[in-house]
Amino acid sequence: MPGPIDYTKIRIVADPDTKEWWEATKQHRYLVRQCKDCEHKWFPPFPACSKCGSMNLTWMEIKGEGIIHSYVVIEQPILAAFVKAVPYLVAVIELPETREKDGSVTRVAGVLLDNEKDVAIGFRVRPEYEASNDPNMVIPRWKVTAKVPGAKRFDGTKFVPYEKLSQ
Repeated sequence: MPGPIDYTKIRIVADPDTKEWWEATKQHRYLVRQCKDCEHKWFPPFPACSKCGSMNLTWMEIKGEGIIHSYVVIEQPILAAFVKAVPYLVAVIELPETREKDGSVTRVAGVLLDNEKDVAIGFRVRPEYEASNDPNMVIPRWKVTAKVPGAKRFDGTKFVPYEKLSQ
């Protein structure tokens, strides 16, 4: 498991566009922005719909269960808060609950709680909520919940099924 993130070395400030999202994370709830006019869903929460430009917005609560679309292993921290965390993984996570009429889904980036050997593209994840030094900031990190047959990992030269690498 990656080491701890030292949240005392990061200053997170909620703004008018993220205040409700941070309030929800304190309650271990995951939100994405949704347009009331065209129903488009996205994150991070820009102040206008990225599809139609409407400012008639709301929040949509989802379970937050997702699928790893891609990931990268960070071995050299660029922020002091992550020195003890390396190596750690940052994933692009698809949120199937946000599926649109055209089949697209919202993707978010997140820091995983798992080691590289336990992660593959296609695995299912969910957010786990981590307290920070600021009681008003609870940070979602992501944890693998299901290893899916056929999921893939990069072996250094090509993508191969996870099962072959874990043998």
